[in-house]
Amino acid sequence: MLCRLPRIMIVAAALLAFLGSTPTTAHDVAVNQAWSRATPKGAMVAGGYLTIENHGAQPDRLLSASSPAAAKLEIHQVTMQDGIMTMRPLDDGLAIPADATVTLAPGGDHIMFVGLTAPFEEGQRIAVSLNFAHSGKIDTIFEVGSVGAKGPRLQIASNESSPVAPAAAAKAAPIDEPFFTHICGTRVMADVTVTPGRSGPVEVLVQLEDGDEKPLTVDALSVTLSNPDRNIAPVTAAAERIAADKWRVRMTAASRGKWSLSLGIDMKKDDRIDIAAPILVE
Repeated sequence: MLCRLPRIMIVAAALLAFLGSTPTTAHDVAVNQAWSRATPKGAMVAGGYLTIENHGAQPDRLLSASSPAAAKLEIHQVTMQDGIMTMRPLDDGLAIPADATVTLAPGGDHIMFVGLTAPFEEGQRIAVSLNFAHSGKIDTIFEVGSVGAKGPRLQIASNESSPVAPAAAAKAAPIDEPFFTHICGTRVMADVTVTPGRSGPVEVLVQLEDGDEKPLTVDALSVTLSNPDRNIAPVTAAAERIAADKWRVRMTAASRGKWSLSLGIDMKKDDRIDIAAPILVE
């Protein structure tokens, strides 16, 4: 029996990994590929992404979500108009059409974890309950990837072991895909989109909100990119206002890797707030 124990342990580990990647279902709705990104120390928010499949003939609606990992979860809709990304909570929930698949992904509709009890760490598994209008409560697990993850960890691991991994990865995460992050301070929140998410010239779009998630107008905004790991000195540029709460600046991310993006926000005279978050440049 002792000589068989390692094989049994391997099989058990494989079974646990399989169970973690198995879709969670209720009635005709299946939830799978739920994931999030690791957050920096002190972060109070995180994005959640997943795929919802409705195999039934009746439409459904994701009404709400909850998790012990955060004070509250919100369902956010992201829209793009004239190159400006806008995010707003969906108070009436997210529609899941009949016989359709709805994907929540970075830069698009997503679930926002607000008031984290602790920063998310890579490899962590976050328990979440989803409440649907017809399918009721569905419990699932969000796998936490790296700060710059572009997909669920289990899916990436599967792709890496596949002979078609390079092509699949390129299709899933094109090199020109924007990098989106949400920065949360005590008084200011910011939705930041870096386009494209690769080294070279980039455009940084910033949408500011106050603590109640309402549009925030400030006097001025500057953006700083720094990468001490590559011995690249910080570069700061003044952003251009393109709407009451939206700013844009063009900069250069000289190399691939993890950068720090900092926002210098002049609320009014002699009142400045600095917030920052890591970003990943491909």
